[in-house]
Amino acid sequence: MGGEAILNERTLRETTIVELRLGRVAYEHGRKPIRFGAHQFRYAALVAMVRAGDGSVGIGANWAQLDEELSYAAAVRPTLSAAVVGRDALSPHQAGAACQAEAHRIGAGRAGAAVEMALWDLAGRMSGVPVSRLLGRRRQELPSYAISAEDFFFESSTQYVELVQRFVAEGFNACKLHLWGKPKEDLAACRAIRQAVGDDVVLMLDPAGRYSREDALRVGQAIAEIGFVRLEDPLPPDDAAGYRWLASRIPVPVVVNESLRWNLEQCRVAAQNGVVQGFRMEVGRAGLGEALRFCAMADANGAEIDIAAFAPRLGLEMCFELALASPATRWFEHHEAMGLEAIPGVEAGFRIEGGVARPLDLPGLGCRIDWPELDRHCEWA
Repeated sequence: MGGEAILNERTLRETTIVELRLGRVAYEHGRKPIRFGAHQFRYAALVAMVRAGDGSVGIGANWAQLDEELSYAAAVRPTLSAAVVGRDALSPHQAGAACQAEAHRIGAGRAGAAVEMALWDLAGRMSGVPVSRLLGRRRQELPSYAISAEDFFFESSTQYVELVQRFVAEGFNACKLHLWGKPKEDLAACRAIRQAVGDDVVLMLDPAGRYSREDALRVGQAIAEIGFVRLEDPLPPDDAAGYRWLASRIPVPVVVNESLRWNLEQCRVAAQNGVVQGFRMEVGRAGLGEALRFCAMADANGAEIDIAAFAPRLGLEMCFELALASPATRWFEHHEAMGLEAIPGVEAGFRIEGGVARPLDLPGLGCRIDWPELDRHCEWA
């Protein structure tokens, strides 16, 4: 065998994926369920680690809202491992697609998304570039709007006013609010907030699908006058006819599909027909491959893609790297999640200062990993 063939064989061996591990982060707050609105979560972080033949490691994470997270990881690992082990670590598109196909076949979409993140992190680390560079980065920074997981618990307009004032004091020039899903109370709070912070702060409303058509019409017309720039998911996700009815009746842009109940073709038609002006995309639920398809669809049809950044560490970085690469993205969401996004041993891969999010520009997802610290908190399947 010639020297070139030996070198190629060695290079192939070094860039081949040789291992996949899955684990669960043992948060200090334990397994007690936490409730946001009508939704209950356990907030165990499912951690995926992939290793190449040269020893390089990539890591990703997703929330796993399950009763037996570790048993789940042990059950799905052999199938997902068979999909990625032996593949080229420098071809995360192919390895990720194979992983997600198997993940959806066995009902393990969130685990598949965590593995997909780890594959892209590995490719970036081995190539020495951030994931956003692999995806075709379009910008160096993004303005960030702030949102709080705590506002589902608020009982008064005063609490919302104080929240937005605090965000503004921290340097954010844009905020998104959930409010209560009650038109009269919501509009009173919107007016109070606008009066308190002035006209220069960008405001968005997300009633989380709790309005009727008539309520959405009333609120949409009113918040346009107040100066809001977005109405997100005003109607239940299965009321596509309601969105078509609402589209021509309100001037404020409508963003939809937090629940991912609309498929790619339905979203394309809605954008082309002017029914909506933007879409939400949760990378941890859809996976990066599907998220990239939605981003391309939105860009081709003049719509916005808003990356839902309610995620644990590493998942947050994947959201940000995608946002930097997507031409249809205008904001990066800073979701104040009461510290639940933290994973011990994993440092943030970006920073937000003065309301602007910027990458650290380290390879992969940009997170420095303290492996002994992570291992102290993570049970590997």
